[in-house]
Parts: sequence; structure tokens; C-alpha cells
Amino acid sequence: MQVPALHCSCETPHPDRAQCPTLIREPGQGVDTDWEAGASPSSGTDAEALTGQSFGSFRIVRELGRGGMGSVWLAEHGLIQKRVAVKVLHAHLVRDSRLVERFLSEARTLTRVQHPNVVSLFDVNLREGRPYLVMEYLEGQSLAAFAQGPLAPALAVELLSQVCDALGAAHAHGIVHRDIKPANVFLVPTAQGGHRVKLLDFGIAKLLSAAPEERMSTQSGTLLGTPEFMAPEQCGGEPVDGRADLYAAGVLGYQLVTGQLPFTGNHPAEMLLAHLMKPPPLAHEACAAVPVALSRVLERAMAKRPEDRFASAAALREALQATVRPAPPPSALTVQVLVKGASAPRKLRGERVGRLGLFLHAEGDLPPLREDVTLRLELAGGELACTGQVVRHVSAEQAQAWRMAPGFGIELSDTPAGLLQRFERLLAGESRTGPAPASPGASQEARAEAVLRGFQGGADHYAVLGVAKDAPGEGIRRRAREARAVLEPLREQPLSPALRARVEQALARMGEALHTLGHLERRAEYDASLRNLEGLLRCLSEGLTLTALEQCRARFLSRHRVPQGRATLHFATGLAFAAQGELHQALEAYEQALRVDPLDWKSLHRWRLLRAQLRGTPSPTAGASR
Repeated sequence: MQVPALHCSCETPHPDRAQCPTLIREPGQGVDTDWEAGASPSSGTDAEALTGQSFGSFRIVRELGRGGMGSVWLAEHGLIQKRVAVKVLHAHLVRDSRLVERFLSEARTLTRVQHPNVVSLFDVNLREGRPYLVMEYLEGQSLAAFAQGPLAPALAVELLSQVCDALGAAHAHGIVHRDIKPANVFLVPTAQGGHRVKLLDFGIAKLLSAAPEERMSTQSGTLLGTPEFMAPEQCGGEPVDGRADLYAAGVLGYQLVTGQLPFTGNHPAEMLLAHLMKPPPLAHEACAAVPVALSRVLERAMAKRPEDRFASAAALREALQATVRPAPPPSALTVQVLVKGASAPRKLRGERVGRLGLFLHAEGDLPPLREDVTLRLELAGGELACTGQVVRHVSAEQAQAWRMAPGFGIELSDTPAGLLQRFERLLAGESRTGPAPASPGASQEARAEAVLRGFQGGADHYAVLGVAKDAPGEGIRRRAREARAVLEPLREQPLSPALRARVEQALARMGEALHTLGHLERRAEYDASLRNLEGLLRCLSEGLTLTALEQCRARFLSRHRVPQGRATLHFATGLAFAAQGELHQALEAYEQALRVDPLDWKSLHRWRLLRAQLRGTPSPTAGASR
């Protein structure tokens, strides 16, 4: 897939990396075409024109905010002083029937989804031909304003759980929100000091099952969303269902607990590519305060394939809640301990401590610190033999002061992944006769090695993808899809850490190569660095404009010291040879100029025309050699 350049229609300018609510791909355009801006922004006179005006029984008090589609106003009922929020479509958009339909679709969506965590709709009407919605007025702040840094995991889970409740209600009516992000989550303070989540902006929600006329605004080819939060299938313009919202909820959760987005870039297209290609990062690695269990839940929510995510918002909510529930008291277990020099093992009671530790209750003489001991754990599912090392003593006096039993701590010393998995299963009561955990097998390792040998292209992006240096863009994207289809299943295989790291490196190189070669301007600059003239011609033939070429050249010259005087000399030499009819020498002179300044349009244009003219004509040097 070629990730398109993106443009927004926001009325307030912002840098590319800022969240943008109004990215719109126009109907009839394919996935590989540019995204276009919406209608031109309004003149900004609404603030003066609407303040004090009546919308039905409500009088406008002041503006609350505005976006690419409309403005939101605080209004008050003339008799009972009830306060509401009135959302009005921008006047300059009224002539666009598609945008009017999209605006009104929000009203239809809100009438279907009535839930405490979804903003309420009271009325919809027209005023002088402009549609407007009368909605619940919320006092509080958006999640974007509230979460200015990492939140405590328990608070993040509480807020995300309410988002899941709202999504569950929407999905139950066949509605996909498609734009979950902090700006669309509003927090209303509660009397108990907490927050009530209200999900906003169903303007681009998609109705999965509706009459054809009701699907018009969502199935006409329009692709909407915010790049930082878009699921891979949404980035690629593929059909979406509720699992796309769960992906966005995973991204939102990652941002809440780490204070940063999982994928960033200097351009929205880079973020779309990251959602498509890069594995989701682990939250606990970005922020040590995040529990590993919560990090794993967010990782699953952000799985690339919808079928690998949670099946429903309720399932995601349950998994989130489980990560912050108080841990149950440690399970008591019996351990036979054989110390060096002892004639028989000693049976002690104890409990598990952490992932690799045990604490055994004992009085009297304790085994020396750093002593290696042989253990046999009597677990609910059977016995497990292992070894460990004594790492701590708790004397009777210390135990009394700390209100615990005296004894000693042991750290398991032979802890391959297989042993720990068996420990977990037996501790949970699963029989040792159950299926053995997967471990790297010779045949699986050999197959993975064979696959990886096909992806050893080094630093050359063309070699990484295994394509010619004048390959068409569609061929590059097809090859990247094929490579992902081969490499990604290796992630699910029980490979050694070293081999797994090579798989991730190969996928990362593949993503970087597609990121560069799948974008015309980036490819042109890369081809210039290689002096790959055939690749530059391909970029021009596939739509690179002269303006874009000049911009690429300016960036290229700013990064490379180019002796332009020498390029000018070679170009003038080519013109002289051409004027004398020495076309082969002219062609060579133009090539010399392009080796110095590969993005100069005059040299590139004359070289292309002359090469086409001479194609099939032997050069004088070739003729002399025969």
C-alpha cells in the first residue's frame, strides 16, 4: 500500500504532528490517492452573527468550540433556563449535501445509542437552512486537557473501562465510532470526586447494518479518522467493525499510562505506516510504573489483525479490570528441601514470592546464605523438581517484628521458559499430562533460517524488498505485502531469542524500505543519493510533479555538498555536443551532470529525451570495439 500524503481542513492551523480531527479522503478516490482538504474554512463571523440568536426555544449565549464540520455553542432555554449545547454546521458547508448528510448522521447515531457514557441528543432541526443539533451540555474537561502526562494505572483503567461501556452500547447497535481519541472523551466530575466519561463526536461513525440510503455517507469511499489512533484496516481503507474502535482504545490506553503515543512521525503518513507495519510497543517498557499485565492487555488491543484483538468491548473491559484487582493472597505450597550434607529432604510449608522466588517457613537452623538446595515442589497439579539458592534469612526476632513467619527465601536457579510454564500450570492445578509448552524445535528453527535468508538485503531498500531499481510503485507495495505475509507468521513460532530478534529486524527493515520507496518524494531523494536515474524516471512517470521535484532537490542540496559549477559545465558540454550532432557524447555529458546534481530537471529532461532517441543505436565506442 502507498500511504498517501495527508492534508487537513482544520480552521486553526497546527503542525503535522498535532492531532487533526478532519482528515478526509474524498469519494471516488482510491487508497493510493492523496487525501484532500475539506471545504474552505468559514469567515469567522459566526461568533458575532449567532450570539444572542434563537435556535428553537434556546438562545445562544457564547461559543464553546469549533472544528472542521461545525461550531458548538452554549445555549439557554428562554423560560426554564435549562442549558444545552447547540452544534451548528458551518454555513459554507451547507451546499455540500454529503457533509450535511454526515452531520445529520450523528443525530441518527445518537438516537440509537442512549447510554450514560454517551452524550445525549435532545433535538435536531434547521435554522435558515442550516442543520443544528441540541445536545446535553457537559461541564468538565476533555481527556486531552486532563491527561497532560502519565496517569496512575488504576485511574487510566477506570476511564478506559467507561469508554469500553460506551463502545459496547454503540457496537450493540451496529455502530462503529471510528474516531476514539482524547479530544472525543469528555470527563464530567462526580459528587464522589471521580469522573463520568462521556463519549462525543459520532459524526464519522459507521452503521454496519442499515438501509442503503442510511449508508450513503459511510460507504461512498470516504475514509475518516485521526492518524495517531487509526487501526491498520482503517489506515488501508479496508472494511472496519467494532474491533477498530478497540484498537483505538488500546492506543488511547497506552497514551494515558505512558504519557506518549505508541507511534509518532513527522507526517501523518508515517503514523499510518507505523500502524500498518510496526509491532505495538510495550507500555511497561516505556514507563516502569505500568503493570506488565496491563501492558499485555494494551498490546493485544493494538494487534495488527482484528481477529487477534479482543472480541468485544466487554472482553477488553474485563481484561483491563483484571489488571488492577488486588492480587489474591499467595497460595500455600509444600516443598521438600534437600540441603548439602543432609541424609533426607526436609518438608516445609511456604508460598511463592514474585516470579522466581519462594519463601519457606522454618524455625531453628537455617541453610546458609548462597547455599544451593535441591527442591521438589508439591503443587496442585503434581510435583515439580528444580534447584534454587538461599538468598535471605528471616529470624524469629525479625519475624515477630515484621508480623510474619520465620524462615528463608529461595530464588529458583534453573529457570528456562519451559520450567516456569510448567510451574504456572501445576500451581494452577493443571495436570502435567496436559499439552507441553511449545519450545524451539530444530525443524522450526531451520525453516525460520531459510525464510530469513531471503531477507538479507543489507542497507539498500531495493535489495531489502528484492525489487529492481526502476520497479513500479505497485510492484513495490505488492512485494512488501508478500514479505509481511511470510515474516509475520514467524512471530507466532517458538523461536530462540536471537532468531526472534532477526525476524523483528527484518520486519523493521521491510517497513523502512516501504516507507521510503512507497512515497514518491522520499523515493526520489533516495534515488538521488544512489544516482539511480532509472528510479527517478519512474517517479516522474508515476506522478512526481516538477514542483515536488524542485522541493526534493532543495532538500537534497541542503544535505549534500554539490559542486554545482561542475554540473553546469557538464550540462553545457552536453549542449555543445548535441549542437554538433555528437549525440552519444552529449548523452554521456548529461549523465556526468546528473552524477553531480541528480535532481536537476534540465539535465534529467535532456538525458531522458536523448536516451530515448538513441535507444537501439550503437555508440561509436561500441562500434569500434566490434
